[in-house]
Amino acid sequence: MPTVSISLFNIAVDPYAVFNSPIRLGLNQVKPEKDRQVRMFKAIEVIRIQPKMVFIGSSRTEFGLDTAHPAVSGVKPGYNLGITGANIYEARRYFEHAIANNTNLQKAVIGVDFFMFGKHKKNQVDFSENRLLISHITREDKLNSIFSLPVIRGSLKTIKVNQSSGDSVGHFYPDGRRNPNYYIQDIYEGRQGVDIIQKLLRNNDFFQAKKRGEPYEISHLEEVKNIVNLCDKHQIECSFFISPSHVTHWESIRLSGAWEGFEEWKRQLAQITTVWDFSGYHSITTEPLSSAMKNYIDSSHYRKEIGDLVLNRIFQYNQEIVPEDFGVLLTPETVENHLKQIREDREIWANNNPDVVHFVEKILKP
Repeated sequence: MPTVSISLFNIAVDPYAVFNSPIRLGLNQVKPEKDRQVRMFKAIEVIRIQPKMVFIGSSRTEFGLDTAHPAVSGVKPGYNLGITGANIYEARRYFEHAIANNTNLQKAVIGVDFFMFGKHKKNQVDFSENRLLISHITREDKLNSIFSLPVIRGSLKTIKVNQSSGDSVGHFYPDGRRNPNYYIQDIYEGRQGVDIIQKLLRNNDFFQAKKRGEPYEISHLEEVKNIVNLCDKHQIECSFFISPSHVTHWESIRLSGAWEGFEEWKRQLAQITTVWDFSGYHSITTEPLSSAMKNYIDSSHYRKEIGDLVLNRIFQYNQEIVPEDFGVLLTPETVENHLKQIREDREIWANNNPDVVHFVEKILKP
């Protein structure tokens, strides 16, 4: 009897949002534990929603791109299938999962980030092949979402949070996009902007490789080819882009000795497919550091307002509000001039902002 009661309790609270249980204000509207089970709950959401339009990529895509944007909102339902900390293999597999659950998938916007291609970037521990390319929750996921000790703790935490903030969105909007405000409070403990950047830069993959005395090597470019082939095979309109992270992130790549690899990565991408490049030192990414930045929550993740501009540029929508220096289409013919322009832009920016250069240098000093 206790086992039945516990299972019914966890299903009713549904802290991981995998059973589509009824939402009750004050009980389970806000689900903070979804952040711990992103790969599981998003795999199941794809089965339930069967989107015709998806955003694919890492947490940068997950934070920044809104399915309600006018350039893509006509293809419904849409879903933000960005996956926290995903490497490019995981991103490709989740794209395949979306296709398997809706052969009428029509449009995909794919964010490709340099860290996703690190030679030693492994699948995250919560990644499971078993939950992909199927149309039901796996037995293992079901049991872990009903009977495990973590889910009991998750249900109790969910109830506690809902009693104090039952009208909040929680970590994710219904379309899979992350809520930056909740993330800042729950994960960053209220810190954002310059107050959290130091910790993130010190822990990023590029600097960690330098600390180990290893070169940062890229690999897995074949996964981009796999995604392109999936789009061709299933007649899906696909658009690739490189995220517009803050200049402190680009400086961390440079100071970690990975800049040449970063440029080579772009060259190889351009040989595979056209890709919009929003990286570099321009009017968006060079926002001054502060504790409440307009464009960024940290050095890596851009806000929805910037994501809207990304979609504007990609789909040629309301171009008049997009800064002229924001977004360049990389092809084999344009890539070298663009790389040269970024180097020149960086020199101008660095001469005008030595304090920010010094800020990153101090963080990454051995």
